[in-house]
Amino acid sequence: MSERPGTVRAALVGCALALGAGAPAAQVVRPDSLPPLPDRIALYGDTLSVRFDPPDLAPPAGSVRLSLAEAVRAALSENPAFAIVELEARRAENDATRGNAGMLPTLDASASVAGDWAASILGGDSAGASTSGATRLGAGVALGYTLFDGGRRGATLRRLREEARRAGLTVEAEADAVAFAVISAYLEVIRQEALVGALVEAAAVSEDRLRIENAEVSIGTAADIDAALALSDLNADRAAIVRQGVALTQARTVLGELLDLPRPEAVEATDSLAVPPAPDLAALEARAAEGNSRLRALEVGESVAREAMAEVRAEYSPRVALSAGAGVSAFDRGFLPAGDPEFGPDVSYGVTASIPIFDGGDRRRRTENARIRLEQAQMATADGRSAVRARAARLVAAARGFRQLAELEVQNRAVARQNVRVALAQFQLGFITPIDLRQVQLALLDVETRLVNAIAAAVVAEAELRLLGGQQ
Repeated sequence: MSERPGTVRAALVGCALALGAGAPAAQVVRPDSLPPLPDRIALYGDTLSVRFDPPDLAPPAGSVRLSLAEAVRAALSENPAFAIVELEARRAENDATRGNAGMLPTLDASASVAGDWAASILGGDSAGASTSGATRLGAGVALGYTLFDGGRRGATLRRLREEARRAGLTVEAEADAVAFAVISAYLEVIRQEALVGALVEAAAVSEDRLRIENAEVSIGTAADIDAALALSDLNADRAAIVRQGVALTQARTVLGELLDLPRPEAVEATDSLAVPPAPDLAALEARAAEGNSRLRALEVGESVAREAMAEVRAEYSPRVALSAGAGVSAFDRGFLPAGDPEFGPDVSYGVTASIPIFDGGDRRRRTENARIRLEQAQMATADGRSAVRARAARLVAAARGFRQLAELEVQNRAVARQNVRVALAQFQLGFITPIDLRQVQLALLDVETRLVNAIAAAVVAEAELRLLGGQQ
């Protein structure tokens, strides 16, 4: 494998998603004529603390700052599961050689020593015993080559090469899976950050409401219960920020784990959530049915099964092998080489032809199993192709629908922010009740949440659609 798939996938993500880093959308215009909120307010004859130390939602000191493309590149470099698949592909590539397929001659060197010793007793008298022995030493080289085997070696070589190709496609598919996992985790981080921003904005409105209620209580135009309800809603918004902060930290930890960081929570996303330019969804859907790495690996698996069946069928053919050897031998009539050994050359050659006749049905069994494996591979390819088409269709529908939702929610957010601005002014003048203001405030928070979720879902769907087609 000449190129690390991770580099390709990192480039893909970097240019395909185009996450925004532009200026944030305008916030609610808050009244600046209100008195500052005191640290404590008097309610029901008691003094209650209004102070709140918000959680530190910034990444820890020394965090790794990464864009989405950098995060994918880092994950493909450090992810252990991906490294294992790459090593397996390298092993398969090492196996795809002519020598491993048995297409090259063999040359062996050998050396041997052999001896024998015998004793005999003549006439049953131990005094007439005699001994004899001989020692033989030899060394030589032997050459062997298969001239014909019914095409088995060629089928083996093709199978090994197809297996290496399938392993390479599996690496690409694993790279796609790792890239998508990082994309999803990265988008979850910036989605949680955006939701925190929406809650902070809602808490600011609740704080303005409490400032108004506290000022009116101090001049006697409002009751303590109005300020108490305002403080209760403010604390509810603050509690939501704390909960969202926990979710944000967990999202950072998931991303850091994918990047194999020593401190998983110490990661900072530098991209911001924005709607990328609209892609050609029809083209991406068509590409998914053709360029999917896992589907292509399944198709190559069919070729592997065909060549495996050809290997077994070739065993029914005759086999012709050539052999030749040369060496030197020494013979000594003693038990150990301690006399005058006789030396001589040793040359051999021959052609062997063989044909299998009966093996207990083993070849027939293996041929049938190879045919079954081919059928299984064909069925797996058909099933995978159907699954890819269905997945692509669902992703296209999701991307299109969430983009439309995002466009609507952008308008709704602009209207909702104006509603909050007007409602704050009306509440300050006494034209609407606290319940009305709260409803307008929660409507803005709901719109912000829907918008963030719609953008994130659209980006995730489009990213998966690109990776599904192996787009580079």
